[in-house]
Amino acid sequence: MPTKNNNEALVLGLTLLLTGGLLVGGVNWAYQSGFLTLNSIGASGKVNPRVKVKLNVLGDTFSGYSTLRRAAFQGSLTESGIALNYNDEFDQTKRLTALNQGKADLIVTTLAQFITHRPQGKIVALIERTMGADAVVLNTRHYPQLKSLLDLETLVTQKQTQGERLKIIFAGDTPSEFLATVLDTKFDNFDLADFEVVRVADASEAWKQMQDSNSNIALAVLWEPFVTAAKLQGNTVVLSSADAPKVIVDVAVASERILQSNPEAVQTFVDNYYRYRLY
Repeated sequence: MPTKNNNEALVLGLTLLLTGGLLVGGVNWAYQSGFLTLNSIGASGKVNPRVKVKLNVLGDTFSGYSTLRRAAFQGSLTESGIALNYNDEFDQTKRLTALNQGKADLIVTTLAQFITHRPQGKIVALIERTMGADAVVLNTRHYPQLKSLLDLETLVTQKQTQGERLKIIFAGDTPSEFLATVLDTKFDNFDLADFEVVRVADASEAWKQMQDSNSNIALAVLWEPFVTAAKLQGNTVVLSSADAPKVIVDVAVASERILQSNPEAVQTFVDNYYRYRLY
């Protein structure tokens, strides 16, 4: 297989170092780095229950963001005078642009995306450190011989001799693509260059296409709840975020505009989020 790209390994290493620093250093590290602001999560006072404040939040179908979609959580915010409007925006670039343009008050995204694009906002909450919620899944149902990466390497070689290329599918510019890069960097018997890469907008679309017996997709990178659905159909997980627990960290980012105009609303959002997660 082709030699690994040392630049990709360096980028991955730097990202791991940065995410590890956030987790190890915790809130103090975040303050010192300028990623968190006392004004955004430490403002005094509460939102007047009689004043309705609407917060527009953008995310996607990842199960780690499910709290934001739940009626009980949104109800707790309503009691504090905040109406939460949560919508999916699968394109990470558009999600970040919406924050910069004031079309979104908050977004949920990965720390890697925040570090890469440095949007006009501040991290106000750590949402998730994924421990298996993102995974590389072999299409064992369609290719019963696929039970390991060694099996995949054998099948890739076999298909190449027949003039065919297998496909890998994942949501582009998301943790799924990042995990595919981890797989490419970590394992010598796997190389993305051997596959036809199919990028889609969301893991739901990747899962849908993976189930098509005519798609020639050998593996997919999915997130929950699609990882569980894939396993229930007999497919094989060969790598997940549990194998690299500091690789994918999800955060909530508030826009500079909402932090300046209504820091109390952001404070109330964060307080209610953590309270709901605890109970």
